[in-house]
Amino acid sequence: FFPVPAAVVFAKRLGADKPAVPLGGQVERWLGETGTADVRRVSVALPVSPSNSPYAGYSRQGATIVPRCLFFVHETENPAIIKARQTITVNPRRGSQDKQPWKSLDLTAITEQTIETQHVYDIHLGETVVPYATLDPLKAVLPLRRGAAGLPADDGGVGGLGLGGLERRMRERWRTVSGLWAQHKTRANKLTLLGRLDYHRELSSQLKWRQDTDGRPVRVVYTQAGQPTAALLHDDKGIVDTRLYWITCKHTQEAYYLLAVINSDVLYTAVTQFMSKGQFGARDLHKQLWKLPIPEYDGTEALHGEIAAAGTAAAVGAARELAGLREARSRVTVTIARRELRRWLRESAGGAAVEAAVGRLLG
Repeated sequence: FFPVPAAVVFAKRLGADKPAVPLGGQVERWLGETGTADVRRVSVALPVSPSNSPYAGYSRQGATIVPRCLFFVHETENPAIIKARQTITVNPRRGSQDKQPWKSLDLTAITEQTIETQHVYDIHLGETVVPYATLDPLKAVLPLRRGAAGLPADDGGVGGLGLGGLERRMRERWRTVSGLWAQHKTRANKLTLLGRLDYHRELSSQLKWRQDTDGRPVRVVYTQAGQPTAALLHDDKGIVDTRLYWITCKHTQEAYYLLAVINSDVLYTAVTQFMSKGQFGARDLHKQLWKLPIPEYDGTEALHGEIAAAGTAAAVGAARELAGLREARSRVTVTIARRELRRWLRESAGGAAVEAAVGRLLG
């Protein structure tokens, strides 16, 4: 274990017909070294949100594509002399974050498996997003019909899914992974594999948006945890994973406005008071940034236009820097890309322009 702040909240149930009462504005904080006699108790005020940004209603968490080893894949060589058209051969993608029993699960049944390309989707996770840019997406095999506005849910189907409309190889793979899920999930977990995949409708909401953007056809994604990091998602067919949030925008100018705000050090400094704390500082971001007074983009506001222009210039510069990194290195990891792009932003005139404009916006 590692040390993290902990808290105790005392509350009283008023009854189902009583309105909720907000917590008080003061808390008792204990200061000092644990286990010593010099621990002090002081009364401090809880951080108060100045306002809620309208973007809280436009942002949504991505899909829970887990267990990842059952969905995420990487392409491998197909040994067949004659290959079926519009198919690829894939292996499960193992990850360092996989948990037991999935981490050591025998996946021979879905290894070197040929699948229809229409069921292989680009997926963006936290590890594919860097300031103002995205790295190459990962690949996942999903039981979706291309162009469909929803999932073929069927309570009586295999793993909660109606197989009609899926290609033959996809149907076979779904039967296999659904069986692995049913066999190895915890006894307390009553979800079907489709229920896990579309938890809180986080996947189907993206499919619905693709069919009807409701006048907001552009997506910005930002990281769920750590220093806020955002990028414009150019591919409207890509799927956003749960480690990211996605925000719909009316146009690219609004998107670049948000990129400048979210990627700025000004915002990071302001939002840390609302974030949970870990061993190395602020951890979970989620929707905490929308507690800051970030107004919806208005093209008639001079400051908004200035921020959008600064965000556009920063995105162009970040793309150039990322291309240079890829030329200079055989492999560019997300850690390297974030470190170098943030260094460039701190040292560049473009980064300074963003910080100055966002500073005026957030006061």
